[in-house]
Amino acid sequence: MIHIKDTKKVKLNSTERTAVALGKFDGIHQGHMLLIEQVLKLQRQGYMGVVFTFDMRENHVFDVSNMKTIYTSDEKAQVVSDTGVDVLVEYPFDDAFAATEPKAFIRDVLVDMMRAGYVVVGSDYRFGRDRKGDVDTLRSYADEYGYKVIVIDKLEQDDEVVSSTVIRKNISEGDVRSVIPMLGRPYSMTGEVVSGKQLGRTIGIPTANMLPEERKLYPPAGVYASRISIIRGKHTGHEDPFRVYMGITNIGDNPTVNDKGNITIETNIFDFDRNIYGQVIKVELIEQIRGEKKFGSLDELKAQMANDIETSKRILANKVLVK
Repeated sequence: MIHIKDTKKVKLNSTERTAVALGKFDGIHQGHMLLIEQVLKLQRQGYMGVVFTFDMRENHVFDVSNMKTIYTSDEKAQVVSDTGVDVLVEYPFDDAFAATEPKAFIRDVLVDMMRAGYVVVGSDYRFGRDRKGDVDTLRSYADEYGYKVIVIDKLEQDDEVVSSTVIRKNISEGDVRSVIPMLGRPYSMTGEVVSGKQLGRTIGIPTANMLPEERKLYPPAGVYASRISIIRGKHTGHEDPFRVYMGITNIGDNPTVNDKGNITIETNIFDFDRNIYGQVIKVELIEQIRGEKKFGSLDELKAQMANDIETSKRILANKVLVK
């Protein structure tokens, strides 16, 4: 997959017109997948498939400093790549772009840059200055610019519309289990394994540590049943690339042993004793086991961790919970 970001100078070179899905695609949930599946269908007919979304920069429309996303840019790119789409465009959204009139966006970006033959959008998609553009706007210029519009209705599960807003709310409350059917996959975190204090080894429970990303949305502090994949690094060459390990992940400030209050992400991978420092892992959170708690001693922490590990194993043994 081609991943285009950090530039407004985009010009797709394709012998055919493209099929472009438009949206924020935060989380790339099951509703978003309906758009992507339509693009893939057109891609199989010879069109270049494109997912077009935005990279939020400082602007007067959104408070970017307080925006938290379900996926980082790299995580989003991996999910989109896994679908088989040809191109992901993360177009810079700044004040200049926010002032773009809807027709100018259609003419200059969709038609000139993206060479759109088909535009695939959700029924509530809005774009352009003051969000004046909508589905009807796209349709009104379709004949003039030679593209077709495909509109996808909102997806509902259990009488609730699947949306990034609902998913973010549930993640923020620690209810990671409920977002699995909405995302079509567990909520996940991807990052390089870094060196920590190695205190886990002193109690016989070593952990793979990741640094938090500034703009990524994390669930509240606590302990979670998790699945782990090694997605990049020399270790992957010696293992089944589709191998998924089971584990337990602690998110928070680890109050029993952390005197600085720094947020940590620590994962104990069951039945795993290899050195994977510097390698990139994906941690999928399946269910919250408990909130974070300060213990009176390392012995108390060790006893609780042993209980947490057994709880995690019971959760992960239930194959119905995960996809």
